[in-house]
Amino acid sequence: MQAEVSRTEQTRGSLSHGQRLAALGVLIVACMVSTAAHYTHNFVEIEHYPQSDLFPNFAVRIAIVIAWPLLTAIGVFAYWLYAHRRYVAAYPLLAAYSLLGLATLGHFAFGSPHIPPFWYATIFTDALLGFAILAFAHWSAVISSHPAPRREPGV
Repeated sequence: MQAEVSRTEQTRGSLSHGQRLAALGVLIVACMVSTAAHYTHNFVEIEHYPQSDLFPNFAVRIAIVIAWPLLTAIGVFAYWLYAHRRYVAAYPLLAAYSLLGLATLGHFAFGSPHIPPFWYATIFTDALLGFAILAFAHWSAVISSHPAPRREPGV
């Protein structure tokens, strides 16, 4: 079993499973904090965000109440899968979870929010963390499909 893990670790690049898992954990926790703050503010102060002609405010609030917990649970489950080395199953769920952060850029499709700078910044922290989680999933998938080069003895 140890030999299997060692070979698997070699195919994942120079970072160990524990290092990658720690980085993913930081990204997911940061995204949970940022999106919790932003989505809560969006729910409470919805009238200060650009209004959509497609979705009335009550529908946006319902979407927030459903989407945030659901996507957060998906992110936590993806982390669990990754922790248990079920990488292939974790990747699409990490991509889905990244949408929680990326979706906040949708505010700009309808105008610019009239909110204090702190709350405005959470739109960008959400998006940056969403991109980072998506990039992590992509990077991890790419390095898993390309074995690390073998080092020559004495080099």
